[in-house]
Amino acid sequence: MSTITNSSLHNFKVVMLDAECRYTNWTRDITESNLSWDFVRFDSKDSLLLCLDEQICDAVIIPCSMRAQVDIELMAQIAKRHPTSVRVFMGAEYWNAAQKAKAADVAHRIYPSAVTIEGLGASLEYQIKLLHLLNRSSLQAYVGSVGCLPSPPSIYRQLTDAINSDRADLADIGEIVEQDLAVVAQIMKQVNSAFFGFERTIVDLKEAISMLGVRNLRSLALSSQLNNQFKSPDDWKAFSFEQMNARSLVVARLAQTICRRSGASKVMQDQAFLAGLLHDLGILIMASHNPEQYKKLLNYAVKKSKPIYLVEKAAFGFFHGEVAGALLALWNLPPQVIEAVMLHHVPHLSKDHDFKVLTAVHVADAMIPSVHVEGECNLASNLSLRYLDQVGVMDEVPQWRIVANEYRVRMVSNL
Repeated sequence: MSTITNSSLHNFKVVMLDAECRYTNWTRDITESNLSWDFVRFDSKDSLLLCLDEQICDAVIIPCSMRAQVDIELMAQIAKRHPTSVRVFMGAEYWNAAQKAKAADVAHRIYPSAVTIEGLGASLEYQIKLLHLLNRSSLQAYVGSVGCLPSPPSIYRQLTDAINSDRADLADIGEIVEQDLAVVAQIMKQVNSAFFGFERTIVDLKEAISMLGVRNLRSLALSSQLNNQFKSPDDWKAFSFEQMNARSLVVARLAQTICRRSGASKVMQDQAFLAGLLHDLGILIMASHNPEQYKKLLNYAVKKSKPIYLVEKAAFGFFHGEVAGALLALWNLPPQVIEAVMLHHVPHLSKDHDFKVLTAVHVADAMIPSVHVEGECNLASNLSLRYLDQVGVMDEVPQWRIVANEYRVRMVSNL
């Protein structure tokens, strides 16, 4: 059984699982609102999935129940079968931290129970439009042409399964990582760098896992394998890929620190770390795919005094944030990580008015200087005061600059 609302404009199709019939009034409220939604409310999981299998839906809303694992597994199933739909949980206040962490990996947003249709509307439509951008045929064709893996590296997948199993211990995690000794070496190198600030040298992988946490370890493993896939061409001299990757680690650590100082959840801190590691992945993809063309874009950016992302946009119709975002979306990485990677140069496009992963990554990228580029092209973001005012964090900027300066010093000492 379902309840259908036909709005005057049929821009977006939004479906909801309302097994407990808590949102029957939404049918009327959406009709009376200015939202351009075709809204369908289902009272069973099977009828919801049948609808999703039969037609394209722009967004799926699942109110959280006391059966958290059932809700999360359903959303994960939807993510695999219908990756082009925005996925939303409502009311996770009573879930524990581990359940919220799993939910954040599969949902684009988690809204409080008290959210109103008006409060949900603009944010949800922003998420839908963002996903539509990532699924443009021209962008998908480009990502398919550059030799990207059709799925995330195996170690990342196995570590994700281990995180979700709740049964894996340090020995199990270590065995997964040890499948690739190059990844182990890179992780140990990064753990002992100045950016983590441990007081002594870490020599044991299990200890490294314990110190880092499994989610950070998973992020470093993914970053390491991607760095091995997208390498600089033999004659490439425009900038150092190695220094780009080292800078991304600095951005990741700073973004994570900004989240922690802002009182963000551990989940958001971990997502900011992953997004910081991957925020410039699109540059490496584009530069390794067609180095001569990308050198011309760098030179043109300097000549015209334009940010590189605008030059990329003019040349391709998309820029490096979108390239990386499209790839990560294919892999079903956490949506807020994808959003931060995609919009770190243009955070003002966000419709959010509170602190997000995007906030931390944008600030970190803007406050850490660019790697040296032949011709002096600046690859870092310009700090968007307009966006920071929008999310209400302007008062935090001076303290963030102090922390960023500490990481800049560490970066210089590590080069």
